[in-house]
Amino acid sequence: MNIAARSLFWIISIGTISYGLFTFVKPDDDLIKQFDKDSKHTTARQVSRDTVSVLQEALNPDSDIERLSRREAQRIEKLQKAHKAKEDVDASNENEEYFSGAFKIRAEIVEHLLSQVPTLEITILPAHFDNIKREVNELQKFVVTSSFFLKEFNLRKYLGIVQNLQTKCYELEDRYVPRKKFGFSRKKLPKSHTGKQDSLDENDGTGKIDSNKWDEKLFGFDSKENEVLSIGNEELYQRDVALRNLKNCTVVLCGVMATLHLTNLESCIILSGPVTSSVFVDKCNNCKIVTACQQLRMHTSTKCDIYLHVTSKGIIEDCTQIRAAPYNFNYDNLEKHFSMSSLDKNSNNWNTLDDFNWLAPDVPSPNWSILESTRRISNWTELWSELPSVYFH
Repeated sequence: MNIAARSLFWIISIGTISYGLFTFVKPDDDLIKQFDKDSKHTTARQVSRDTVSVLQEALNPDSDIERLSRREAQRIEKLQKAHKAKEDVDASNENEEYFSGAFKIRAEIVEHLLSQVPTLEITILPAHFDNIKREVNELQKFVVTSSFFLKEFNLRKYLGIVQNLQTKCYELEDRYVPRKKFGFSRKKLPKSHTGKQDSLDENDGTGKIDSNKWDEKLFGFDSKENEVLSIGNEELYQRDVALRNLKNCTVVLCGVMATLHLTNLESCIILSGPVTSSVFVDKCNNCKIVTACQQLRMHTSTKCDIYLHVTSKGIIEDCTQIRAAPYNFNYDNLEKHFSMSSLDKNSNNWNTLDDFNWLAPDVPSPNWSILESTRRISNWTELWSELPSVYFH
C-alpha cells in the first residue's frame, strides 16, 4: 500500500470515529452555558464583586451602613472623652489625697513644737519660735504651690489652718517671751531718689550676726500717727515685719523681708521691697500699698489701692473697693533684693485676685477691680518724705 492510500485510510478512520463520538456522546447546551458562566466568575472574583458592591453602598450617606458607622464613631468618641475625664479626676484626687496626708504631718509637727513652748527655758525660746515660724512658712509655701489642683473650698480650709497656726505662734510668743515696745526711731528718707541710702545695702544684711533671728524687739512700728517712717535692708533682711495701728503715716521698707503684716492701718502709704513669702493685710482702710511677694492675703479691708507683684496667689476676703495695679516701686538695689528674695520677677499675677466671698466663676467679683492707668501713681519717690494726707485730701 503506497503512502497516498495510507493517508486516505487514516483520514477516513479518524473522521468516522469522531462522528460516532459526537453522535452518541453530545453534551447538553445548558450545561455548556453554565460551565461558561462559572468559568468567568471564580470564588475570588465573586468575593471581590461583593466587596465593591458593599463599599459602594457604604459611600451612600443615606445607607444603613453609613449611619451605623457614624453612630459607632460617636460612641467611641464619647467613651474616649469619658475615659479621659475619669483619668483627670483620678489624678486630681490622687494629688489631693497625697497633699492632705503630707499637710497633716507637717501641721502636726508645728502643733508639737507649739505644745513644747511651756516646757522650755526662756533662753532657748527665741530660737524655738524662729524654728516654728520657719516651719509655718514652709507649710504655707506647700499650700500655695499646690493651689493649682486644690479645690477652692479646700484651699481656703488649708490656708485657714496655716493662719491659725501663725496666730497661735504669735500669741504664745507674746505670752512667754515678753518684748519691749517697737524700738525703731522715726527716720525720714531723702526726697531725691539719687541720694545715698545711709549705706544700708553695702552688705545686704549678709554680714550681720543673727540678722534673721528674733531679738528682743518686736520688729516694725505700732501706734503712730502723722509720721514718715523707714527701715533699710540691714534691719529688714529676712525678718517678719509688723506694722500696726498706724494713721496717716508713710512707711518705706527698702529691703528683703520674710513676711509682712499690715494690721489696722488708716490712710497710710506703704512702700515695700520684696517679701520672700507672704503679705498679710487686715483691717486696713483708705491705704495705698506697694509690695512684692509670693502670696497676698487681704482681710476685712476697704478702699485700698494695691500695687502688687505676686508670683502665686492674691487672695481677698471680706473686702470691698479694692483696686489693683502692677508693682512699680523703685529704689537702689531693688534688682539685687529681688534676686535675694528668690521671687520670679517675670511672673506677676497682680490682675487675677481670688475673692473668697465671690464664688460665681463666670461673673467678676464686684469687690475688686483694675486701677485705671490714668489714676495710678507712677513715681513714688516724691512721696517718700510726705504724709499721705497731702495726697488723700
